[in-house]
Amino acid sequence: MTDLNPREPQVSVVLVSYQSRETIGRTLDALQRARESMGIRTIVVDNASSDGTADFVAEYHPWVSLVRGHENVGFGKGCNIALRDVASPYVLFLNPDAVCGLPALQAMLALMESRPSIGILGPAVVEASGQLQPSGALPTPWTVMWKPAFPGWASRGMRHVQPGELPRRTSWICGSVMLVRMSMVKEIGGFDPRFFLYFEESDLCARAHRAGWEVWTSGQAVCEHVNAASAKKTGDAMMWGTISDHYFRSRMYYMVKHHGWPAALVMEAGELVLMCARAVIERTRGRPYPTLAGRLRAPKFRLPAPAQVAVAATSARNGTR
Repeated sequence: MTDLNPREPQVSVVLVSYQSRETIGRTLDALQRARESMGIRTIVVDNASSDGTADFVAEYHPWVSLVRGHENVGFGKGCNIALRDVASPYVLFLNPDAVCGLPALQAMLALMESRPSIGILGPAVVEASGQLQPSGALPTPWTVMWKPAFPGWASRGMRHVQPGELPRRTSWICGSVMLVRMSMVKEIGGFDPRFFLYFEESDLCARAHRAGWEVWTSGQAVCEHVNAASAKKTGDAMMWGTISDHYFRSRMYYMVKHHGWPAALVMEAGELVLMCARAVIERTRGRPYPTLAGRLRAPKFRLPAPAQVAVAATSARNGTR
């Protein structure tokens, strides 16, 4: 089956899937409509899902370029695998439980075309619960450390992108939906593969800023997202189950990478001390503070393992450009 538009597309869409059979169909249905109008190309890298995600994509969406991984290599490394085959000026990184329709994609693309300084752009993203995804300040050791004692201060600079609001510059966007300029990727590199999950988009935004690129949001583009659909299928509690192992290792690595070992060590120790102090205060008030027990079980002062360079995968080109 050949694409309706044989020329090189202006936008390539990259999805990294893991146990996404229940959600990826709706995501790809929306992208197929955009493909028919704009000629976009979509690449799905499946991280060895056991729920039939890859077979579902191959059978019901044969226009997708499918890469079948032999292991779960994480989000960032999966995106990098797809980037090797991207030649378009823009790439949309999209979670397999997010929906980005044609109007949203067109609005984001128009803004990127009008402002060549933008390297990363995020839309307004509405969760299934009706909540909006945040954007704002990049995390620092100090905002993390002081959050147990002063959550309001630690969250300063964070805000929700409202549907319909005008485009504005920011420091960080959530990675569930983001349009990225490929010339920026070629300059600063793709995702750091050592981030298996979490903080990979924070790292990308930080490196983009350092290289002089801008990060923006636009409420004139509105997308949908089912929060952490793949993670929830692991059966673990979202913060204190297996997922927390990736979260806290990635957080420590991000802080070491961007703020240095001393600041990262102070952050981890300070956070634990303040959480213990808050637990004592809450107990005197007769209130539980289960967060402390979960944090004590999670990794402390630990980094993710170094990333492996070689990744075995089988590429199945169901559609041609």
